[in-house]
Formats: sequence, structure tokens, C-alpha cells
Amino acid sequence: MKRIKVVVWDGDNTLWNGTVFYKDKENVSLKPGTKEALKELDKRGIKSTICSKNYYEDVESILKKFEIAKYFQHPQIGWGLKSDAIKNLAGTFNAQFDEMIFVDDDPFQRAEVASQIPGINIVPIDDPIDILGLEGVMPLNASEEDRKRVQLLKEQRNREEAEKNFKGDYRDFLKQCSMVMTVRPIEEEDWTRVTQLLNRTNELNATANRYTLEQLKGSYEKNNDVIMVVELKDVFGDYGIIAETILENRDYGWFVRDLAVSCRTMGRGIGSALVVAVLNYAKENGIKKVVGRLVETESNWRIRPLYEKRNFRKISSDDKATSYEFDLYKDEMPEYPPWMKVNFLMKEIAKE
Repeated sequence: MKRIKVVVWDGDNTLWNGTVFYKDKENVSLKPGTKEALKELDKRGIKSTICSKNYYEDVESILKKFEIAKYFQHPQIGWGLKSDAIKNLAGTFNAQFDEMIFVDDDPFQRAEVASQIPGINIVPIDDPIDILGLEGVMPLNASEEDRKRVQLLKEQRNREEAEKNFKGDYRDFLKQCSMVMTVRPIEEEDWTRVTQLLNRTNELNATANRYTLEQLKGSYEKNNDVIMVVELKDVFGDYGIIAETILENRDYGWFVRDLAVSCRTMGRGIGSALVVAVLNYAKENGIKKVVGRLVETESNWRIRPLYEKRNFRKISSDDKATSYEFDLYKDEMPEYPPWMKVNFLMKEIAKE
């Protein structure tokens, strides 16, 4: 399969369950995974459009209701042949037919399009997330994380459904998830994923610093940075690497240059647990002080209390950046979140 430029989605029973014609639209529900698939395609630079046999107003109302209208360019909605609509879309998007995927649950519509447009990729997909695993949709030079993306998104969907249906305190729900967080040193195969985390994470990123892979590795080799990566598992599956922090050696101790946590683990206490891990590791290595820096951005408001809530003290502030200090000899050591087990695999740093 060639690199895909455009995905042409059917609507009824493909993106959503039910039909929007006549009274049925009152019972339409968005298919689980639709938003995740559309968002991920958009991140990969692949366009989505919709080709639906319905009245335009009905489909438009559904797209707005489920807040997915922004993902569809040049929608083709009407009662004509879908093959004609797709031919028009190919010209609009400047795409060859073999650079397009047509997704439709109806075998008649798939056959009609196949008879008129040789070479187009036609797939019946029951779960919208499955499209992300197709060869032409997978990113070039895909990392291990990219290759596991379909599985990870499905596991995340199951977590969210379980959380939604859980009756009781949220912390009790977290305890039932049996989370196991592993903190370990960076390994050679981790560099691509760590670079992705730093460059793609906005909401849970303490500094929003961006790097190339070469810059990260160069600093690590030249300055002997301490890099900790975090993996997470729970009853629903394996998240893989979901957080990292980079520590610089300074005269006073350690400086937390970067700390980023994947947004798909939001609300699970990973950032706070990572800070506690840094402090414990610093204490093991005889470090006196740890300083962290928080740079405010438009989207990282959730991570701003990270240091203050772990007993760090504010020591300086300029513009949108604030520095916090923890004295290992004086300040009270915070504890790990009680709903997770932490496997700490960092080795003691050799003294020079």
C-alpha cells in the first residue's frame, strides 16, 4: 500500500452506530474509537473526509453533536454515486486513487466504488482505531510506540469506559487498576520515544523544551545527563514508555531540565510519582538539593502545581518561568501515590 493521503469515511454504522435518516438520528451513537482514530490521522498529516448517502443537514448536525466536524474536509453528502463523489475528492485533494482509503460498512457501496475506481484501497473496518495499523497509514520510520498505537488506544478506551462506569471514589478506582510504574535508565532503543514525548507533549510538560534526537544524545554524552524513563502497566494492558525526566549536574546538586508525561495517563499521578522518584534517587546519591523549573504555556496549567505539591519551595520567578528548590537535608520527603506500585531500577551513580 502506498503512503495514504486521504481517508474517505462512510458515516452510518461506520463512524457512528445507527443511521441519521428520518427518526433514526435520535438513536445514533458515536462508535467507540472514532475520535481517537480521527485525531491520530490528523496528527500523522492524513486528511479525513466523509462520503455519506444522507441529507447534508442531518449529517452536519451529527458531526457537530459529536464534536468531530473539524476533522472532515470537503464532505460529500447526498444521494449520488459514491464513486463519483470519490473521483471529485481525488481532484480536490490532488491524490491518486491508490493514495486513498475508502471505509464503508455496506458491501454494496464497497463493490460499487471498486467497480468504478480500480486501484483505490477499500476496507471494511468495524473498529475505527484499526485503520491506524494499516501499512500506508503507519508513520514512516515508525517507532515501537507507533507500531503498538492501535493496541494502546484500544486499551486506553477500555480504561476510560471502566472509569466512566465505576461507581465510587476515583481513588478507589485507581487502586483497582493495579498500576505498576517502572522507573529505569534510558536505553539505546528508547531515544526515539523520549524525543517524541518531549516534542509532542504539551499539557503535561514542565518546560516545553523541544529537541532533535541528535541534540538529546549529544547533551547526554557530553554533560553526563541523568535520564530516567517511566513505563506503566495496569489491568488493562501495557502503556509502554509514558514519561521521562532529564537531570543536569550542577554545583548545588541536580537541576530538572525537563519533565514530560504522556497526556493519555492524565489523572493517574505519574508526574508526582516521577518527582518523588527523582528525590529518592538524589538522596541515595548524596545530592543535597534538587531544583526544578516550570515554564508556563497556554496548555500546561495542569502540571504547574507539580513542584509545590511535592514540598518544593519557590526560589525565583521571571516572566512565565518559576524555579523551585527541594533541600534533601531539610525538607519533608513526599510519598508515592498510594494506588500504585513503583519498581525503581536506577543504579547508584559511581562517585568520581
